[in-house]
Amino acid sequence: MPIIFLTASDEEVNVVMGLDMGGDDYITKPFKLDELISRIKALLRRSNAFHQEANELTSNGITIELINNRALNNGQILELTAVEYKLLALFMNNSNITLTRETILDKLWDGQGDFVDNNTLSVYIRRLRCKIEEDPNHPQKLATVRGIGYKWKVG
Repeated sequence: MPIIFLTASDEEVNVVMGLDMGGDDYITKPFKLDELISRIKALLRRSNAFHQEANELTSNGITIELINNRALNNGQILELTAVEYKLLALFMNNSNITLTRETILDKLWDGQGDFVDNNTLSVYIRRLRCKIEEDPNHPQKLATVRGIGYKWKVG
């Protein structure tokens, strides 16, 4: 939700503090009503554009509807476990970036992967590939980067 500070205090320190606290705009009195309306409209446009982009991830025929917590493969609902869903979202949010095993474990589990067996991530990757790849033995979407980790390939 956009935040506009509307105040009589126009000192630079207050403007900076308001914006640093999370405000999107800072308007001081006196102000013109048309300017206020224009600033509100601009913030709403940017906010709506952000929310539309942030509500859905699409790549390689896969769509994740973040607001509905579901994934589709070419329009068909994917039956994913919670971990598979998080894993897929992590990869799609980081398309064409190689994620190390340590990074993945850190993002999905307890921060160090201490409660996760070394083979657990490999098992989840395999299960996810079986659900999203045409040929899980020759993955085109979720690639292994030998000795480093995994990468979601945008093609």
